[in-house]
Amino acid sequence: MEGIGRFYRVGGAMARSAGVFVFVGVLVFWLGVAAAFAQEPPRPTIVVFGDSQAQGLAGGLSRVLLDDPRFRVLNRTHPGAALVHGESEWLAPVQRFVGREKADIAVVMFGANDRLDFRDESGAYVRFRSEPWRAAYAARIGKIFAALGDAGLKVIWCGNPIARSPTYSADMGYINTIYEEETRRFGGQFVSLWSAVADGGGNYAAYGKDRDGVTQRMRADDGIHFTSAGYELIAEKILGMLTTSAANLR
Repeated sequence: MEGIGRFYRVGGAMARSAGVFVFVGVLVFWLGVAAAFAQEPPRPTIVVFGDSQAQGLAGGLSRVLLDDPRFRVLNRTHPGAALVHGESEWLAPVQRFVGREKADIAVVMFGANDRLDFRDESGAYVRFRSEPWRAAYAARIGKIFAALGDAGLKVIWCGNPIARSPTYSADMGYINTIYEEETRRFGGQFVSLWSAVADGGGNYAAYGKDRDGVTQRMRADDGIHFTSAGYELIAEKILGMLTTSAANLR
């Protein structure tokens, strides 16, 4: 009986020792995991603002980054939004975001719905392409830059691409000049998408090479928007610009 008692005492001690060993092993494992996460720098966050073109671009960015976690993408676009409409469509989303969330880079794209007359801050009716229209429109762009700049975001403003309609293209070209001018004035980065998909002469083309070099349809049926492949091509262009400066955003 004494031998049996000694056996159980030894066995109990061994079991307790094994339990301690397992506990310590699990603890070390999770401490290692926590340390690995702690050492990994946070991914820069891209937030996208704008209209339906911006919505397509946000989707393109998300798809391109599915297997490439260099950046995190937040979609805060509003299809149909226009700077010629009320502030609730273009300024409020930006103000709401910077008041509640954080990001490192803002990608902005407007203009597809902006070929309209509107009332400026004083209530005066300004006609498209007039000097008062240009000044009032530029002031609205400035409000977006001010809100994003105050929150410390780097701003990338995308111009509109050439369209199938020559008249629409001419109007987009005019609006793009305002975007480029204001972006430079506020220290942002303007990205021209005019010939992102175009033929050899820089003219509108519905088909082009996707980011894998395969020729397919790149523009939507309306001759304005892009297809998914087109938006992915643009997204890759923007990400290529950001990759070299990503380290500075961490």
